[in-house]
Amino acid sequence: MIALKKRLSFLFVLIILISLIPGCGKKEPSEPVNKVEIETTEAKEPSQTTTAPVKEAPIAEPKFFSPYTGEQVSEATSKNIPFMVVIENSKEARPQSGLADADIVFETSAEGGIPRMIALYQKNSPEKIGPVRSARPYFLDISREYNLAFAHCGTSSEAEELIKKNHLMTLNEFAFASSYWRDKTRKAPHNLYTSSDNIRDLIQSKDYNHPTMVNMKFDKTYWENTDLKEVKDFSLKVTKKYTADYSFKDNKYYKAMNSEPAMNKDDNRQLAVSNIVIQVTTIKLQEDGIHLSIPLTGKGYGYVISNGKLTRMAWVKETANSRTILKDEAGNDIPLSPGNTWWHIVDKSAELRIKS
Repeated sequence: MIALKKRLSFLFVLIILISLIPGCGKKEPSEPVNKVEIETTEAKEPSQTTTAPVKEAPIAEPKFFSPYTGEQVSEATSKNIPFMVVIENSKEARPQSGLADADIVFETSAEGGIPRMIALYQKNSPEKIGPVRSARPYFLDISREYNLAFAHCGTSSEAEELIKKNHLMTLNEFAFASSYWRDKTRKAPHNLYTSSDNIRDLIQSKDYNHPTMVNMKFDKTYWENTDLKEVKDFSLKVTKKYTADYSFKDNKYYKAMNSEPAMNKDDNRQLAVSNIVIQVTTIKLQEDGIHLSIPLTGKGYGYVISNGKLTRMAWVKETANSRTILKDEAGNDIPLSPGNTWWHIVDKSAELRIKS
């Protein structure tokens, strides 16, 4: 009886142990082939090759410069149409209008040694320019060099032939009288005037707004060279009857004519320039004994004065349409200081007198 109870207890314990073994008699399901991995929320160490984001450089604002003065100007000003005007410089014509706003004034002689000018305008837009006078062949050569239309009133016979032969961009008052007017406070022929707006409108109507031939160089540092001769005040005796005087102040040369300050008639500004070019050539009377011959092609010498300094120069111009190149004694191109320029074209008999 005792033996039977022990056997039954053993069987009971064995059954309990068997029931406690997991998975017995059942097959575990296999894992799917396309098992999806679950991302953990643990922070990952940054890669050693990670670079900082590249900052884009700010886009530089475009800058605009006057081609004839080298000065920075607005975009609108840079689009002004350039042009030239022949202006009288007899005693009866002074003071003139608009010369203070010219980028470049080319001055030489006309009949009887009376000075005459052709002024170039682009940066500024004066409302009154004049007195306007007739064109001469040497002024046409200057207009051809810059490929610009030019305003004038009449021509010499030689100039008229050159205009027709070379199809130059003439804006003669004889043909376009509505673009000019007479100032009744002055006597003819010293009273003909025009304006920037009138001439630019005329240029557009004639389709004369052609690409200009500009290759001017500007560099103020050239004139900081202490080896250059200092020139503050000086005079240029052009003829027996005419002398141009200059006085240096506030980085400008203030102009006088025959010891009288040269003024702008409409606002009483004294004419002042940053640069003075003195181009020496041979001026002779033509066979008619009236008109002048002023050769501007070939070679010659002269002076450039700027920023209180002077350098002797050699000039060369190969053809009527080519640029006048200025070289210093070392053979380097002479740059101008940024600003306006007065360009004297004189005979070899002219005298440069330095006062200080």
